[in-house]
Amino acid sequence: RLTAPLCIAGAFCLAYLRERGIEVGAHIQQIGAVKDMPFDRLHLTAEALHAPASKGFAVIDPEAGEAMKGEIECARMAADSVGGSVECAVIGLPVGVGDHPFDGMEGRISAILFSIPAVKGVEFGAGFAIADMRGSKANDPLRTEHGAVVSTSNNNGGINGGITNGMPILFRTAIKPTPTIFKPQDTIDFRTMTDAVLEPKGRHDPAIVHRARIVQDAAAAIVLCDAMALRYGTDWLK
Repeated sequence: RLTAPLCIAGAFCLAYLRERGIEVGAHIQQIGAVKDMPFDRLHLTAEALHAPASKGFAVIDPEAGEAMKGEIECARMAADSVGGSVECAVIGLPVGVGDHPFDGMEGRISAILFSIPAVKGVEFGAGFAIADMRGSKANDPLRTEHGAVVSTSNNNGGINGGITNGMPILFRTAIKPTPTIFKPQDTIDFRTMTDAVLEPKGRHDPAIVHRARIVQDAAAAIVLCDAMALRYGTDWLK
């Protein structure tokens, strides 16, 4: 019920952004134990960004996609569900969008992502893997390329100090397994305050990761339009 208005508003925002050379796209990064290839952190093109969405199952590696479908089917046959993750990227966003320290781009994006049902985690760039690095590896060294400043890595996901640095913005969400499953589960009857067993009926998806991808694109686009309007004024939206 929340995802419908997010997707409707996000569709308008995606169109605004595309007209201005800003592209947003996502793919299914993981379902269960199966992982897809990641987006190119440095040289991501619009064609590569949108290629997964043009397929029936939005992954970069078709073999990984088939294995993911197998994971979903195994969960369904076991009357259970499976979770996963979605990777989203933004290219074309100019340098200097965002603020610090309380209104940074990571915070803005994370806030709306956590409004998507089933999202339980968000990470940018290298994410939690950056905790295993030393500063010499985690930092993104700068250089010039065709008169523009670029970095030779993108561990920070295109954002430094809450402000965009011109590199692709990359972030991932962790999507929990569908909570309503056909296996009996322990619960409480609040009318009698006694232990009970929940046995759902009807139709329930064994995975919602592939559906969350579309919502994530839309939600990100809403925040990006808002950030661009704050940076350049509302005339930017006309």
